[in-house]
Amino acid sequence: MPKILILSLVCASLVLAACGTGGTEIAVTQVIPLLEDVLPPDVALNVRNQVSTILGVPVESLQLESIEQMDWPNGCLGLPEPDEVCTEVITPGWLLVFSAEGQEYRFRVDQTGTVIRREP
Repeated sequence: MPKILILSLVCASLVLAACGTGGTEIAVTQVIPLLEDVLPPDVALNVRNQVSTILGVPVESLQLESIEQMDWPNGCLGLPEPDEVCTEVITPGWLLVFSAEGQEYRFRVDQTGTVIRREP
């Protein structure tokens, strides 16, 4: 048994050594996940459709640039309209950054995809 353990440790060490960078820098490209990989499919579909309608661009022209999980300060996602009453409760959701036709757009979304606010 000890021989198997030692052999396993030696093999693991060799694999780790082979994976090392050897002191050289390796450029890593950040991969932006698909909206559908982060949000539930029905929420992702609703968000894409709503953002497309808000911006007046085809869904196909929307490119997700970044997505970040957020806790918004209220039910209006921190962006209340004038004279709007917002529920005063922490609202989990996402900050989504899309690009379309050479422009960048930031949207705040709740977990269900029912509240979608474009940042000014």
